[in-house]
Amino acid sequence: MIILDFCRNKKIGVIGFGKTGKSVVDSLIASGAEVKIHDDNSINHFDVDEIFDAIVVSPGISILWPKIHLMIQMANKKFIPVLNDVDLFQRQFPNRTSICVTGTNGKSTTTALIYYLLRFADQKAAIGGNFGNPILSLDSAADFFVLELSSYQLESCNILGFNTAILLNITPDHLTRHGGMEGYIANKQKIFANFHEQSTAIIGVDDNHCLEIFEFLKTINHPCVIPISGNKVPKFGVGWKGDKLVDDRFGSHKVICEKNPVLDGNHNRQNIAAAYAACMRNEVKQESFRNGLFLSKGLEHRQEIIASIDGIQYVNDSKATNADSVEKALQRFNNIIWILGGRPKEDGIESLIGYFEKIRFAFLIGEAAKNWSHLLTKYGVKNEISGTLEVAVNRSREIAKNLNANVVLLSPACASFDQFRDFEDRGNRFKELVLREK
Repeated sequence: MIILDFCRNKKIGVIGFGKTGKSVVDSLIASGAEVKIHDDNSINHFDVDEIFDAIVVSPGISILWPKIHLMIQMANKKFIPVLNDVDLFQRQFPNRTSICVTGTNGKSTTTALIYYLLRFADQKAAIGGNFGNPILSLDSAADFFVLELSSYQLESCNILGFNTAILLNITPDHLTRHGGMEGYIANKQKIFANFHEQSTAIIGVDDNHCLEIFEFLKTINHPCVIPISGNKVPKFGVGWKGDKLVDDRFGSHKVICEKNPVLDGNHNRQNIAAAYAACMRNEVKQESFRNGLFLSKGLEHRQEIIASIDGIQYVNDSKATNADSVEKALQRFNNIIWILGGRPKEDGIESLIGYFEKIRFAFLIGEAAKNWSHLLTKYGVKNEISGTLEVAVNRSREIAKNLNANVVLLSPACASFDQFRDFEDRGNRFKELVLREK
């Protein structure tokens, strides 16, 4: 737990009391602050007329879109600072090394890989944020803090100024929350705000949104901007030539290593390039990086091959909650039995039509099933509405054998909340259903 020295004897209001909210309250109380909680889903409320030294919000609390929370409106009228746990961390440790990762896809894999490589290099590192433990629950003695930051967290960040900030990619996601694509982009690029002379910006250049941000950072003479790519070697950056990772940060085009067979695909190559750039800026030697990468494994629920039964691979890609994530799996595999559906997001699956020829059969579950069944049928993809994951997995065995499929792929392109607690719950259930018949 992190003790916040500057909060002693301060009156702090906390809005939202999920996992992050609890860590904030525990840390504030341990720091000697007077804490009051406002939670819309419980009996805990504070009065709109109360005066606080600061208000701390959890990621789920909207401070801009689609509607500003009533307590945030109150704070703004009274000029009360509105912060989040990232701000509290930055205020407590302004000079501590923080490596922060955001992006629509790949941020958890990249965050975990950087953490693993730092630990492999015998560095004392802690990992948290949107992935893993809340920031204020981390070990304050760590030398490196590797933090995944979501657009929700960045929305309410005010202090920022990270040592190393990574933006991997931007594709449509959470548009309702952020007032459309422009609002979503604005929150993602906030990760580069308030930079100082020792700051490093690492940014993917494989999509137009990030490429535009990269070009802007160059025009304002940002102290250190490193472009990274999963399918080319950007000038003065880090990327790939074939299966080889290449470091061109100093114009030397130096080959570092070959791909990790577990972390395959262009998206993971971009993740590796980002991790390499971050490690080189944070005291990891190239040899240590190479050895650590060779031993590293992918994260659970991300194109995770869980079994091979009768020559058919079963792949758990439950973390693929939008079409862009699913595209990475459809690029990688062929002759696919596809299990998809759940609570649909704004982008739908129309962008995946070019991959439909790889689909031998599709099983649809959850709220998206009916509409997406019509779309798949329109484009000649045989499918059936299974309703539940259990039915889909059970039926997939017979269909996969009959159609000579290579892969049964759970890659939902949807949120899980209509039938499951979260994507981990959905992925774990898929694994249970597959492995019980093995």
